Amino acid sequence: MLLDRDGLRRVLAGHPMHDELGVRIELDEARGRVSLHKEGLRPAHARFTGDQGVVLVADPDAPVHFDPEPAPPQGPDPDATPWPTGDRTPGDLLDRATSDTLDPAVAERAADLVFANPAQCASAFLVVHRGQIVAERYFRAYDRETRFEAWSMGKTIGLALAGRSLALHGGDLDQTDLFPEWAHDERRHIRLRDLMQLSSGLAFSGSFGRNEDQSELARDGRFLDHVYVYASGGDAFRFCVDAPLEHPPGTVGRYRNCDPLLLQKWLRDRLIERGESPLAWPQRALFDPLGIRGIVLETDPFGQFLISGHDYGRARDFARLGLLFLQDGTWNGQPVLPEGFVDFVRRPAPAWKGERGASVVLNRDGRLALPTDAYWMSGATVNRTIVVPSLDLVVVRMGPIAGRPAGELATLNEALALIADAAGR
Repeated sequence: MLLDRDGLRRVLAGHPMHDELGVRIELDEARGRVSLHKEGLRPAHARFTGDQGVVLVADPDAPVHFDPEPAPPQGPDPDATPWPTGDRTPGDLLDRATSDTLDPAVAERAADLVFANPAQCASAFLVVHRGQIVAERYFRAYDRETRFEAWSMGKTIGLALAGRSLALHGGDLDQTDLFPEWAHDERRHIRLRDLMQLSSGLAFSGSFGRNEDQSELARDGRFLDHVYVYASGGDAFRFCVDAPLEHPPGTVGRYRNCDPLLLQKWLRDRLIERGESPLAWPQRALFDPLGIRGIVLETDPFGQFLISGHDYGRARDFARLGLLFLQDGTWNGQPVLPEGFVDFVRRPAPAWKGERGASVVLNRDGRLALPTDAYWMSGATVNRTIVVPSLDLVVVRMGPIAGRPAGELATLNEALALIADAAGR
């Protein structure tokens, strides 16, 4: 799950966590191979494929079963195009205070908090208020071009891709009969919205939900299904679509990777039927219009997106996604997502009793020091893209898995309280 050769060099130059975890990394640049070694565990191997990042394989010479496809960004020149579609911003951040935005000095004090304790492994912190970047900071060797591991923020990327397909090609959130494999059993009643709201009801073992032991990765000698789809090196979509039904669709919310992966299978099948390339389509259909140049979506060995967790992106790219939701699915006045889609995303999912919407976490319980209308893309540890409609605010916080908790969320909350107070004045 390393991005590319340049990205690997940045990792090795970045956080000290990799030494602390006792991981030894071997890079074969000539052959596009990388191996990770840790005492007591079998080595892990991956192959670099290009714009699809890397693919986990059983051994360094194992084949991949798809043809990687170049998908370079084709948007406008970022240096000549103003933010947010481009990267051109007016002058120094601290000179940008206007009557329309919160005081950048306050946002910088919030950034000071986020980066104060190196053990919390903050990689990037970005604050966008009323469309303007008012704070942007990176750790050590990182900068605005660095792609960071985002983990389950990819679930919301996948949601946005499905929404983009609905906008372009039509469709209904209540669509059923999603896959031929489900045609003759109760799974045919699973709706598209059930996949988006993590409430399909499929039997899929895991331990990453609330009140579950997240340190449990295996049970009875085998990986839990939630982890197996990443670690097996097999056909992840086939594994998920073969899962039997355990609960009636739409009644039980569980944090399981089967639902977002099946959402991508639905999208992939749809694109193939239309004669479009599933590998290049995300960049062309969604990322290019937003000016996103750095998001990489990795696949299983069969070229199927694992963006329930295998995804990377620049902090500014995640801020753009946050702005897309903040702007009710429009960009530069043009619709990108279907009308009403963002309302669906941030509406409490019935099976989650107010905790989640569609692939986002809701702040209805006030767990973040922000208004209760806030919601966020959530990735492992404290990877967050937070959208606050009532404050016209987007906050991005990136950081790698550090191996142990060090108060990251409490620190972020302290920083958010500063920002919210200033933005609400």
